Amino acid sequence: MIALDTYKEKLYGKILWECYRSKLYIIFLSLVYVLISAAAVIFAISHNTNHGLIFYFIAALVVAFSLWRINRVHNPVALICEKKLLVAVPWSFINSDYHISFRAFYMPVEYNEVAGVSHNWSQLYIGARITGGLVALPVQLSYVSVGDKADFQNWVERKQEEVMENT
Repeated sequence: MIALDTYKEKLYGKILWECYRSKLYIIFLSLVYVLISAAAVIFAISHNTNHGLIFYFIAALVVAFSLWRINRVHNPVALICEKKLLVAVPWSFINSDYHISFRAFYMPVEYNEVAGVSHNWSQLYIGARITGGLVALPVQLSYVSVGDKADFQNWVERKQEEVMENT
């Protein structure tokens, strides 16, 4: 079971940097959800027959889902905090105990446990660099801008150095 949490300053320290998806990706996906919602509403209005309430209900569900997804795409995909790294994992990866929420949930990771990222930035490797020692955690870093990917690596490396100096 994955231990997800919301940001809590007492546990994780202050947020030093937030990593977001690229602006172009956020705008594009938000527009897609707006268009899907508009199409659902137009479809419901154009099918205003004796079963029209069903179409309005379905349109309301589509609009609610779209608003939720627009909200989620605007959340940071990683929080670089003083004590731990918080990364968002895809909601399809999370078990059935996960509930639909407008609050962002993150998986806390110790900086010294981060071993690297996959070539396409879709997985974060956690653990020791020995045979069978790595765990691949699916993350949502693939749509982050190239500059922010470099910043992410620099922040994690800097925090790892700080942890090594303090031990």
